[in-house]
Amino acid sequence: ADSALIAELLDNVWDVKSMVSPEIITASVHNGGYGSVIYIDSQPVGAAFALVGRALPGLNGPNLHSHATGVLPEFVGKGIGEMIKRHQWDWAKENGFDSITWTFDPLVRRNAHFNLVKLGARVLGYHQNFYGELDDGINAGEQSDRVLVRWDVVGVDAPLGKSFVEPTPNSMVIETPADIEQLRKTDRVQSDGWRARQRAAFESAELNGLQVVGLSNDFSYVLEVRDETDGV
Repeated sequence: ADSALIAELLDNVWDVKSMVSPEIITASVHNGGYGSVIYIDSQPVGAAFALVGRALPGLNGPNLHSHATGVLPEFVGKGIGEMIKRHQWDWAKENGFDSITWTFDPLVRRNAHFNLVKLGARVLGYHQNFYGELDDGINAGEQSDRVLVRWDVVGVDAPLGKSFVEPTPNSMVIETPADIEQLRKTDRVQSDGWRARQRAAFESAELNGLQVVGLSNDFSYVLEVRDETDGV
């Protein structure tokens, strides 16, 4: 029943049918994965689902890959997403995970700020069309370019946010649109142009050995020479 509730909430958030089936959630949780639901006055308003993965390079314990975390639209902006992620971190710590990873669309400015600044996750890499073309209510017809981030658990007493990063003369900067979600509804040509430009910039950075080190105060990605100790 809990798996079915998580599945229903994720479907409602993404406006899709069977984003993750209850059977897959049950099998994953039974095998050590993570599932959670958050309530306000007995009403379920958000949920998360994460899979068990092998240890990242340089670590020994397993990685928890957070496949989906969602909050119903009418409850967005109330700090619920952060509550879910911090519960997930605490759970990972208690259950012997060394790290947590997840992906997000690098065009979505508010997600970049949430993940890199508020939560303090760091970018491992950029992946072109990671899930293929999507058909849910949020991303229909979109190429699913994604940034993969890592949130350390082992050796950390509590997750901390990070400050904005000031670019140096040697930094590469990749901009984000103010509101790509609204732009996709009003001007698809312009939103597609943002995807193409950002993809070209990230791929150029990869070829030149650059990685994201943070977010500037104008919500642009700041990239510098890659730290080879990080795994992707």
